[in-house]
Amino acid sequence: MGMLKDLLRQSTETMIADPDRCLEWIRSINDRYVKLERNRIAAEEIVTLKFDTGFWRSRLLSKLLDCPPGWEKKKHAEYVDVLLNLDVYIPDHYHAGLADRLREKDAFARLMARHGIRLEKNPLESNIAGPGVDLKITANRKSSWPFSRWKNLKEYGDYEFEEHGAHYRGVLFLPGDVLLSNVNLDGNGVFTALCDPQSFSSHSAFFAVLRDHQKRFPAVIETYEKGVRAVPLNVFLGPRFSSYTEVYRHKGLSSQHFDLINSSALNLIESVRGYNFDTEDKARSYISCTSLGRFLFEDAGIEAIRTKSAINTPGIMNNLRRVGFEHSSVFMPVDYLLDENFSCVGWVDNNQFMALLARELVQRHFRDSFAKRTLDRGKFPFKYKLNRWGVGQIRGQTVLGKVISLVEGFDHVSLPKGPDDLISVITLVEAQLGKATRKTRRFLDDHLRDDAGFDLESILADRKVRAMLERYLDLPWLQLPGTAPTHG
Repeated sequence: MGMLKDLLRQSTETMIADPDRCLEWIRSINDRYVKLERNRIAAEEIVTLKFDTGFWRSRLLSKLLDCPPGWEKKKHAEYVDVLLNLDVYIPDHYHAGLADRLREKDAFARLMARHGIRLEKNPLESNIAGPGVDLKITANRKSSWPFSRWKNLKEYGDYEFEEHGAHYRGVLFLPGDVLLSNVNLDGNGVFTALCDPQSFSSHSAFFAVLRDHQKRFPAVIETYEKGVRAVPLNVFLGPRFSSYTEVYRHKGLSSQHFDLINSSALNLIESVRGYNFDTEDKARSYISCTSLGRFLFEDAGIEAIRTKSAINTPGIMNNLRRVGFEHSSVFMPVDYLLDENFSCVGWVDNNQFMALLARELVQRHFRDSFAKRTLDRGKFPFKYKLNRWGVGQIRGQTVLGKVISLVEGFDHVSLPKGPDDLISVITLVEAQLGKATRKTRRFLDDHLRDDAGFDLESILADRKVRAMLERYLDLPWLQLPGTAPTHG
């Protein structure tokens, strides 16, 4: 790991002066990053490396897009080769300029295809680009696009297939691959922020190839607020849906497991009723984002993934009990990353570094406040009481409950499995964290604009950053020790 850090610290300006040296540098960093034995490294260090490499990609891309004079003497195909190996999304506003600069149009098409963008005038790259069509699906929120509907759009079968899997965004995906993703839903990491070890991502999802008659559809199987669904691979990995995803593969997976995983995925989509806050529940009617993978692997005959995460901080556990949550053992996305049976096989970086950093800072500050302060339900937003009453009406299947179900979209079956107090407040907390995250990002865009380097620990210790977080994440329902509680 030390060698990787040394490589990341090398001068960008020196490297981009020579295209051949730059390409070798990029390949060396990528190779070392993928091959890290993550189960031998502390989770906190892995998170730091994620930000170090993310910052490096983003900053190097900016320099490369300026196209230094020395590069003009090289063929444009070699320039594109460097951009492809860097493997980070090129912002849309650069595309027109790149198209004008690159005289070899096939090279430009190849570059765009790596980003999932189809060019109508270059059909040779179409399968590499994937469907090239987005759907209005948002992480963790309901949509009008179940698999039964989107499978009827022929574009979602257009991928570069390789026997059991599919190539997309520079990664060969195989059934059972674990996608550890930072989705673009600010505030989504409430629970992952409260657990140990350090969270790497707020969400886990799983790749499968779903079939309908003779057609194959690469899909990401994930939980959302109403259960389990399939999202088209290109939609899940698109810059609108997610900011950064790493892909992990069980070392024991082989061709004999793939059909079993695909079949299990389809069954879970159809049978799961809703989300479950208990990640260790062995029943399958309601499941969490992590236990989904556990069931997929079990159905394929692979030993269940062990839980490593827990809520170890007494203050955090005491506060969670105040909203009815009693489970100290929690199966988190990072448990896949730290498991000795999994290895990294690639990433999809949508070049949204500041969004990632803002979420990380807010989640860390939230955890710190949640651990040191006392939760007071009486200080929750008024909508908590309204939600709490509504949940009771829905569970009781009253006449009013049925009306609320029509408005809110949940009925007594699809309501998550968990404490009603927690269910009633969780989306309100997510909204508060989301608002703080968006404000934090605007602050960071200005505060870090001229920084030539990046150091996560220095940012965490920055007094201006800490004061900003205190201001933006002022939660009245987390009281300082010694404050008299209200009733709620």
